[in-house]
Amino acid sequence: MQNWHEQIQRYLDGQSTAEEAHALAAALQTDAELRALYLDYLNLDAALRGLAARAEEQAPAVLAAHPAAVRRPWRWLAASAAAAAVLALAWAFLRPAPAPKIPPEWLATLEETQRSIARLPASALESPPSLAASPTASLLAPPVRPL
Repeated sequence: MQNWHEQIQRYLDGQSTAEEAHALAAALQTDAELRALYLDYLNLDAALRGLAARAEEQAPAVLAAHPAAVRRPWRWLAASAAAAAVLALAWAFLRPAPAPKIPPEWLATLEETQRSIARLPASALESPPSLAASPTASLLAPPVRPL
């Protein structure tokens, strides 16, 4: 299927070739959906041309009533908005990320674990515990076995 949107727009703008115009006319004869789309484009084109004509008619009156609009172009506003956007983006991407906040109870647990590991005898670290023992079994008193 052809891109009818682009082809219709080119035809309405007077930029289509003779072959494109003939292909569009032939397709309009057989395709009802294309005819509806074509009519939508015609209505839109006519409405835009009417608005443009009215704006051109009213432009001298508007400029005469508001001479400051002619002398004060809004380019500085657009330039300052663009500069503010660039600065905001630079600030957002270049500022250092905040350090993650670790809950105090996690820090206390970490310190307690580090102290417990530091108190372990060297012999406990040399021989690995048996597979049935828990990782903290070496910290506990040896189990009492009944005789």
